[in-house]
Amino acid sequence: MKDEKAVSRRKFLKIAGGILGGGVLLCGGGAYLGLRTPGSVDFPASDCGSSENDRVLVAYASKCGATGEISRRIAENLCSAGFSVDLARAQDVRSVDPYATIVLGSAVYMGKPLDESVNFARKFLAGNKEKQISVFDVCLTMKENTPENVQTALGYLEAFNEFFTPALVGTFAGRIDFDTLPFLYRQFAQADREGILAEGDYRDWPVIDAWAKSIL
Repeated sequence: MKDEKAVSRRKFLKIAGGILGGGVLLCGGGAYLGLRTPGSVDFPASDCGSSENDRVLVAYASKCGATGEISRRIAENLCSAGFSVDLARAQDVRSVDPYATIVLGSAVYMGKPLDESVNFARKFLAGNKEKQISVFDVCLTMKENTPENVQTALGYLEAFNEFFTPALVGTFAGRIDFDTLPFLYRQFAQADREGILAEGDYRDWPVIDAWAKSIL
């Protein structure tokens, strides 16, 4: 098994090296351009309820839209339960003062949450013991919901431990939609012959709904 993993890793790096080399040429001399999220990706924002006190904030960091959609689903569940909820990208939040409860979600890339989610935690949540904070991540590790994969996926959330102690944690599978992938990511996925990056929606919405209902 270790030999198979080593071979797969070498194969991946070989593919990645070739694609990155091509990406630099195709993207005007900068691979960074090949990592940009397509403009068609939707990053939802909304609010519900009229209460100005004890509002709930659902903040998220999403790269290709799947985490934003999960966050919207969580916000909708909380709205349906009668709570006043604001949904926003983590990078767009200016204050958390109005919120007694905060839900923070992040996509996972290269084995860690997106920087904007960590920056949000550092800026707004570090040492904050007055608010109830729940956190979740979205990663392809959870395509197969095994105990080992759950532990791996939950391990990505350890990046937040230095800032707060979560009241609730969750980890969910995402989706792969080639139309929402940055250019280089799409090349990685299309070059994969083992099906690891196969296009598809792997999100388990009943599990997400149940998790949302356990927040409050």
